[in-house]
Amino acid sequence: MADQYARLLFDADSIRVVPAEVVIPSLGCVLWEYETAKSVAYCEADLVNVFVQDPGAIARTRLLFDYLEQVALDAGQSRSKLAEYVGQPRGDLDVSGPHLA
Repeated sequence: MADQYARLLFDADSIRVVPAEVVIPSLGCVLWEYETAKSVAYCEADLVNVFVQDPGAIARTRLLFDYLEQVALDAGQSRSKLAEYVGQPRGDLDVSGPHLA
């Protein structure tokens, strides 16, 4: 995992970290906006994945991204948080129980 954090830290131009204690009202969402076509939102949930172009859904998706903008750490704080994750010890891999890959 530390390798992935390091790659994000050094390869990404702009990463914004949302603190773990912040509640996000969506499992996953992407918004594509075009100059010559209608915007498209893609949202993931437990039971469904949806592409929508409905103006109301696009407006709610924009509100979600506005909220993320407000609660995310700034670019410098985000880099510091990623650097903190990179520097953490990995822990003892000889301990029985589940391990993350």
